Amino acid sequence: MTVMKEKAIDMISRMPDEKLYYVIQLLESVEGLSENMIKGAKTPAQRALEDLQRFRKRSDVEIDYKTELAKAREEKYASVD
Repeated sequence: MTVMKEKAIDMISRMPDEKLYYVIQLLESVEGLSENMIKGAKTPAQRALEDLQRFRKRSDVEIDYKTELAKAREEKYASVD
């Protein structure tokens, strides 16, 4: 056993039971991160982003946003004069 593991076990053995819950949660999350890195698995957020990008469509139409904005303003504020 390495020195680091011995130190961790010693710290955990001295810890009260009610605080072990937090240690277990922390270890599970760290373990999950290392599994994702090792396996190359994607997190749920990464999978959701890929799903959204799959449904995204590219448009061949070039839009001149300044012209569109000018037209929209003209339509909206034409009756103000």
